[in-house]
Amino acid sequence: MEDSNQNITAKAVRSLKWSTLTEVVSRTAGPIIFVVLARLLTPDDFGVMATAMIAISFSQMFWDAGLSKALIQTKTSPEEAAHVVFWTNVVLGLLIYLLLFIAAPAIALFFKSPASGPVLQVLGLQIVLASLTSVQQALFVRELNFRGLFWIKLLTASIPALFSIPLALYGYGVWALVVGSLTGQVINLCLLWGKSSWRPRMRFDFSLARRLFGFGLWATGESFALWFIFWGDNLIVGKFLGVHDLGVYRTGWLLVTAIFSLILSPFLPVLYPLFSRLQDDVSTLTATFHTINRVVMAVALPFGIGLLILGPELSSALFGTNWPGLGFIISIIGLANGIAWIVGINTEFYRARGRPDINAKLLFAAATYYLPTYLLAAPFGLRIFTYSRLVLVVIGLIIHVYICKFTFKFSTLYLWREGKIIFTATIIMGLILYLIKESMTLLIPQLQHLVILAVLITLGFFIYIGLLWLMDRSFVLQTKANICRALFN
Repeated sequence: MEDSNQNITAKAVRSLKWSTLTEVVSRTAGPIIFVVLARLLTPDDFGVMATAMIAISFSQMFWDAGLSKALIQTKTSPEEAAHVVFWTNVVLGLLIYLLLFIAAPAIALFFKSPASGPVLQVLGLQIVLASLTSVQQALFVRELNFRGLFWIKLLTASIPALFSIPLALYGYGVWALVVGSLTGQVINLCLLWGKSSWRPRMRFDFSLARRLFGFGLWATGESFALWFIFWGDNLIVGKFLGVHDLGVYRTGWLLVTAIFSLILSPFLPVLYPLFSRLQDDVSTLTATFHTINRVVMAVALPFGIGLLILGPELSSALFGTNWPGLGFIISIIGLANGIAWIVGINTEFYRARGRPDINAKLLFAAATYYLPTYLLAAPFGLRIFTYSRLVLVVIGLIIHVYICKFTFKFSTLYLWREGKIIFTATIIMGLILYLIKESMTLLIPQLQHLVILAVLITLGFFIYIGLLWLMDRSFVLQTKANICRALFN
């Protein structure tokens, strides 16, 4: 058992290299294209696109029904399970797209945005395209075969720009975003089917389907509540503050998410299959969780504080002067993401311990106070609304700590014990950067935002690493060794 677990862990470490490369390429190309398009288009264009994505993201939880995650986790023959997942997803995908096409005018009326109806009807085709690739994607992840996904993600992330940027230059507005998104899905479909050896056949095991649906039911419930938490804010902003504010809010949120995804999302595709393979060895699973969580904290917290301080400069440097209020959104949402990632891998740990119900129950409970908070904050404008988002993240962190305490017997102070040195180094770094920034803008007011960014990011990196080195040299060395092993093995 011990040798088997060591082999699984070693495979996960090797997979981390390709997972990292996959995420870096796909999530670097995406933001670069996104910034270029933001300079060519308007907040209203991005707001209309966001209204369509609200509806499409809501529908995704129903056509997938949690079965992709069930396929990754199941101990049953993946070949048989894959047929169940494929045919279920395809049938549900076609049905849901039809319903969404019919409902598009009503959804556009809800947002008081006539342009949203036709956009949703066309963009909704990505539901059908995604349902045709869910099994191939899940099988690659199940086998920790992130090397196979690398080139697919590279081409899927970069080629759509060849269509969307010229269309934006010629004045097609939001349709440049729609065409780029659909092109990416078509490329993803062709490449996944070309790379995967699995092909669907006309068979369906109903007894196996019942078992997969049992797992998928909790995952769907979790996704349902998760949608209200992560898309509910967009829904309320779009409804009460309009597509312009939605475009600003959504753009800031996307940029921050892209930054955190670039540095931390490579962990997630590896974590779920890794934790699932270790589920029968609780002590190894728990130790692995604590080790990885500390690394995640060491990355997420300084990035969150950095975005809080440098949000306005980042907005001006990347988007210019046509996006007023965007810097504030980047600052507050950046801090919120840094805090949220402190418990960002907990959900994968709960699933691996055989408790997917915890995620669903927590998210359903959160939805009961997230939406009322959004509704109360929206009438006071976008700034107050964004502050409310930060408060909700802090509440969620506290709840996760107590779940770990009462369900898995963790100490209430486990985050502090794992991260006290990281917290200290981050706060000191943040204070120093803030003072340097204020001094630079006071002494040299004409200094370019890009120069301020470059100087402070460089200083922040060396200050933070230096503080960690002084306070916990062994952690720095061990983390460096693990990264080198992941990249070069």
